[in-house]
Amino acid sequence: MTMDRAPIFASLASQLPGVWNIDGNIAALDAIIDSWEATNAPADIEYTFPVAAIDATLLAMVSSKSADELEQWVAPLQGACAKYEITTIRRVAAFITTLAHEAGFKVGARENMNYSAERLSQVWPHRYGRRGPNQKARSLHRNPEAIANDVYANRMGNGPASSGDGWRFRGTGPIQLTGRNNFTAFADHLDISLEQAEALILTVEGGIQSAAWFWDENDINRLADTPGIADETRRINGGTNGIADRKRKFDKLVDELLERERAVEGEFG
Repeated sequence: MTMDRAPIFASLASQLPGVWNIDGNIAALDAIIDSWEATNAPADIEYTFPVAAIDATLLAMVSSKSADELEQWVAPLQGACAKYEITTIRRVAAFITTLAHEAGFKVGARENMNYSAERLSQVWPHRYGRRGPNQKARSLHRNPEAIANDVYANRMGNGPASSGDGWRFRGTGPIQLTGRNNFTAFADHLDISLEQAEALILTVEGGIQSAAWFWDENDINRLADTPGIADETRRINGGTNGIADRKRKFDKLVDELLERERAVEGEFG
């Protein structure tokens, strides 16, 4: 049965008005998602462990959301993990950890960018003041759009601050895909328009799809095969921000998946 995504699309209208006032775009996007689901996550697939172990209860272990709220993420996650060979305990744990930390399984997540001047100087001291907020930081205080346009200007394929690319292509979706280059590459991968890709990433299915695509494009499976979670974090964020939270989540998931693996082996041993 085709999922009724109209409520989700309606909630996105204010974020992308230039997309949603074009006749037929919602139907077109519905068709893109349904096609991807049919190709990547048919209902009758029986996944092997640990992909089969991905369920709402597992996700709830590293989320503030309930298992009921997280149920809609399970099938897209299983399909994406199977497609992109996220098929070992370490890879599954690292991928779920990243999604949980980056956006907390929030549908349509977008980077907030509502920084105070003080916080700007703490996060980007080289730009906004090493000894407290400089004049630039104070001028941007609590102005999310202006902050995004300044922080992300002339980077990752974005134009200057005046282009608005920083705000338009700020962190979006479960893995917080960022920058015009990444959005464009994802759109090209699916052979859809940039505008369609922007909207798709804000849905559950499209968000997971973009996250798994980014994971594969950046060879993060290989990094997940090595000890710890730092290498994956650096590849995604360019640093180790939030590493303590990521490690807690990762260790919890690995322990749980190992326990489930032992139960499976005991059942068939």
